[in-house]
Order: sequence, then structure tokens, then C-alpha cells
Amino acid sequence: MSSWPTDLIPAGAPGWEIKASAWLLDRCPSEFRTYEIFRTHPTALGYVAKFQLEHQVEAIRDAYRSARTTAHLPPEALAELLSTLEHEGARLALELSSAEAVIDALNSSKTPNQ
Repeated sequence: MSSWPTDLIPAGAPGWEIKASAWLLDRCPSEFRTYEIFRTHPTALGYVAKFQLEHQVEAIRDAYRSARTTAHLPPEALAELLSTLEHEGARLALELSSAEAVIDALNSSKTPNQ
């Protein structure tokens, strides 16, 4: 289930697509701001931003799964790392859910000819 981001104006409000694009860009590598396609086509940005977030979530999960055997940390540091990874994984999963809501709204606002 997707949840609309609390720090973004509602879909349909004046200027919401511009703010939605900025919101999505904030969740992507900074280099994305240099590509014209992502500034002019919010749905293209959404398409790629979703992949970015999905891969970040998966990277955190992979790090969590392998930390006990490959991180080579003392027990107290390992416990802190695992806790941090849990927190970051939950944060990223929420970001992904919010991004999906934004992307769905962007896609819905486009007519078939756009």
C-alpha cells in the first residue's frame, strides 16, 4: 500500500507536479538533476526513481543479511550496525511506498497522448 508523503502538497494542487518532481529528485543521486529528461518529464523521473529506491532497499537488506559473517565488527558495533540497518531499511521502505504514490499520481495526471 502506498502512502502520500507528508512533506509534499496533494496531487492536483496548483504546482504539484513541479513539487513532486523536486521531491523525487531529492530521493535520487544528485547527478539526476543534470539530465534534461528528468526535469522535463516527471514520469520518466518517477520510472527511474522507483528503481533507485528499490535497489537501495535491497542493498540494505543484503547488508543486514551478511553483516554477521562479513562485517568483521566487535559484538557491540555489530549490534549497532544491525539496528541502524533495520532503521534505514524501514525508512527506505516508507520512501519507496511514498514514491509509488507520487508516481501513480503523476501517471494518472497524464492523458494517453502525453
